[in-house]
Amino acid sequence: MRFSDEVVEELKRVGVAAESVKALSIHGASAERRPSIILVITDMVRQFRFVKRGLSLLILADEESVLRDASNEEFGGIIAHSFLLPYNPIINERLLKDLERRYKRLVVIESLQNLILEHKLASTRLIIKPEYFLYDKLRRLTAIYPPSRRFVREMFRGSRDDVNRVLEGFLKAVKELVEQGILEEKHGGYSPTDRFVHEILSRKTIYDRFSGELERLLKLYLTASFSSPLDAIKSISLDLDILIPMKVPDPSKMLYMETSIGPQPLATSRGIRDFIHEAYGVRPVDVRLRKVGGVFNSTYFASFKVDGREERIFVKKYLNWTDFKWVAAWLWAIGVKNFSVLASSRMSNEIYFINKLSELGFNTAEILHINWPKKMIFQRYIDGVDGLKALKNAGEPRIFDEISYRMGKTLAMVHEKGICIGDCNPFTFIFAGDEAYLVDLEQCSFEGSKPWDLCELLFYTGHYLNPEEAERFSKNVVQGYLDVGERGVVRDALDQRFMRIFVPWTPPWIQSRIRRSVREVLGS
Repeated sequence: MRFSDEVVEELKRVGVAAESVKALSIHGASAERRPSIILVITDMVRQFRFVKRGLSLLILADEESVLRDASNEEFGGIIAHSFLLPYNPIINERLLKDLERRYKRLVVIESLQNLILEHKLASTRLIIKPEYFLYDKLRRLTAIYPPSRRFVREMFRGSRDDVNRVLEGFLKAVKELVEQGILEEKHGGYSPTDRFVHEILSRKTIYDRFSGELERLLKLYLTASFSSPLDAIKSISLDLDILIPMKVPDPSKMLYMETSIGPQPLATSRGIRDFIHEAYGVRPVDVRLRKVGGVFNSTYFASFKVDGREERIFVKKYLNWTDFKWVAAWLWAIGVKNFSVLASSRMSNEIYFINKLSELGFNTAEILHINWPKKMIFQRYIDGVDGLKALKNAGEPRIFDEISYRMGKTLAMVHEKGICIGDCNPFTFIFAGDEAYLVDLEQCSFEGSKPWDLCELLFYTGHYLNPEEAERFSKNVVQGYLDVGERGVVRDALDQRFMRIFVPWTPPWIQSRIRRSVREVLGS
């Protein structure tokens, strides 16, 4: 090949013997006379260096340096970034394919970690198209490292085949991660597994994400500055073409969230009426919208007719520090109970546990749509009454006892699965006919306190009941709980650390009756 002959001559010019070349590849858009990167792996250089070839770039590197950069971006990815472009292996295709596989696996894992840190437990419901990993990496790379823009821009100016060739490597990396239990196929895309999400959340924080990005950025620029022929990059950077911001396809459009009516684009920001119009074909003016609850609530009911039948959905909007309820609860319970305050954390918890509890056989209000940008979830409306109204509306003691007993038993069944409600009160339960539903799950976790859940259910509910009702309620809740749960949890629910939280809420004489009834059940 004529071009290969030119490369051989170029190698001679820079002092690299052809027989020392272990691998050689040409990276960049496939059309002729476009800038490209020629990667030469040879032991005749120590680490690596750059050589300018017109608008193209020659990278000379030893095998160990290329391997380290492809495996963990040891040099900020300044060598491995070449594999984000289409390439033709000229010498030692096997080694080059292995380097590509390593690097693209690293890129996918990095993107997955960032998604998990942003969406937390809800990331188990994400559906990710393989294009996301390429676009996400290219968008970040071209934003922080302008010299890369020329090559990326030429790739997108070329045919779609160039992008598809790069995506083939990402598909292989994704399938490898499926085999390793990190991803699972779902609805034409891929979702991080429960195991992987919990593993990342247990050992990484948002701080790790930003410090990792900063570390890679510093490595990239420091590595480039120590590479003697940086003049090559400087010469390329004088071209105004690379100073123009790069328009990489929006990676967020490759993300979807799983709902009961199918995958929904995560980047969309539909309002309540817009969603109903698109999902049900109902004109926005025909949707009746009502805000419910007190001044600090952010929940809505929307009602509309479909084929003459009344339909309703429930919409919840999550607020941050402006949500007085959780700020007050967090401040009051410091040292005893840690409430999640941030909107993104609470929303993520609720999305995850609505689905998780449903999978475990509990009744929950299925999710219809998620507006992640505005922190809103849309759910099927449960036509029933909350636990407190059910108690107040009980026409006879037997019904009151059954409702109380069922709350306790349901809570114990949730605990049996290793899940804590976190904010367990009578409004957590919705009674609809013969079914009991669990709602308001934003404080759920796997690491919470079971005694706290039971204590809150008993002493919070006691605020709304007279002494006789509170005693009767507590007795039946504990009996229901012990039908499935552990006696130690009931005993620990009377811990003074927990009960002092309810001193200003539930009168002391009510608390006394509750404690007495719990101890009576334990004693029996």
